[in-house]
Amino acid sequence: MPPPIVRPVAKRIYDVAVLGPDVGGAAAAALCSRRGLRALLAPLMPVAAARESEGWLLPCAQSILPPLRQLSGAVGVLDEAGLGTDLQRQGGGLGSFQILTDRLRLSLPADPAKRKSELRRELSEGGAAEAEAALETLETLGRAWDDFLREPPPWPPRGFLEKRRLRRVVPPAPQLPEGLVGECLHALAPFITSLPGDVAPESLAREAAALLRAPLRVFGGAAQLADLLRQKCTGAGGDLISDVPAEQLRIEKKGVVFQLGGSEVRAACVVLACSAERIAAMVQEGSRAERKLAEEAALPVERKVTLAHYVVRPEGLPQALEDAALVLGHALGPLLLTTLPARRARGESTGEKLLTVARVSDAGFSDEQGLLTSIRGALEPIFPFFERHVVHQSADANPAQPHPILRPLDNGDPVGLRPFSEADEHVVF
Repeated sequence: MPPPIVRPVAKRIYDVAVLGPDVGGAAAAALCSRRGLRALLAPLMPVAAARESEGWLLPCAQSILPPLRQLSGAVGVLDEAGLGTDLQRQGGGLGSFQILTDRLRLSLPADPAKRKSELRRELSEGGAAEAEAALETLETLGRAWDDFLREPPPWPPRGFLEKRRLRRVVPPAPQLPEGLVGECLHALAPFITSLPGDVAPESLAREAAALLRAPLRVFGGAAQLADLLRQKCTGAGGDLISDVPAEQLRIEKKGVVFQLGGSEVRAACVVLACSAERIAAMVQEGSRAERKLAEEAALPVERKVTLAHYVVRPEGLPQALEDAALVLGHALGPLLLTTLPARRARGESTGEKLLTVARVSDAGFSDEQGLLTSIRGALEPIFPFFERHVVHQSADANPAQPHPILRPLDNGDPVGLRPFSEADEHVVF
């Protein structure tokens, strides 16, 4: 794929400056550019959808996403940015999900009749009926959040009255199904949201449910999506500055000023789409407002998603293996598998398969060889011929498109819904 266009900063004053590699920041920069605003996107680190390893192309993130058109908040971005066609060109399409254990090989095709047959083949009569009823509820599970997310109220609330009004309009936490389907939703949540659990109940009801129903296959997943959005930003006239640190961020009356690669940049609004550590480094030695900003962003990373890639001959994987699968019941915890045709860095097609396995690890985990070995051990009872057909393997303890899992605030505030900083209205998270 072509690298994103990189333009030097010809202007020093912007309407919007987006700092960080996150997909949400890239989307904000793309939309602002298309709407005629002067936008700067600075990922602050090297960014790419794929990397090369001994001649093979490996994705920088797991290669599935929830189907974006089933998420109400994403439909407007897709249409306005024109991403639908681009995702199709990347080979994206809706696939089927599979649940794997030592004793279970349960596929969940989109067709209701086929899905019903699969459930009755793999589960008891009572278990099949329970799972079928639970799967039917997934389509409407997050509907209560649709209107709220399309037009959320001002956040953070100012004062007692606004807080009381907000509590009235925030939808109640969804009633998740129990049994196997409920277990799958909880297992999937950390792979697709940085705030799983009670502080972001909509992630289970929407993202996890949509992924379980029909995963969207995109090589590189969120990394590819971010790359496409960066190209949309530059194509609409926005500036992209890659791998340059931002420093000395200061809040002023009419906006924000910071240093980027030795140049002073001023913006009416800044979007911080980066980690708490980077934000703290940018505002160190700042005033009270900047210190408040660092405190707001200080959600420590508890865990992260790590990736293990295996290039495998076709005979090493079952023919019935779906594009996406969830492995349950192992001591390593849930494993999220994606299978795509393997790609050579030079572009020629091969017959091998690329199996990418995502695992949730502790924040400080760095043993990539241990990750590869432990996952191979976990897959052995499920794929008996896998071991002898591995052509190449590589691991990412810290993928280029990071997916941190944060510790929520002690007071339980739903920080996933908080766009504006309490420190200053010119700063957006």
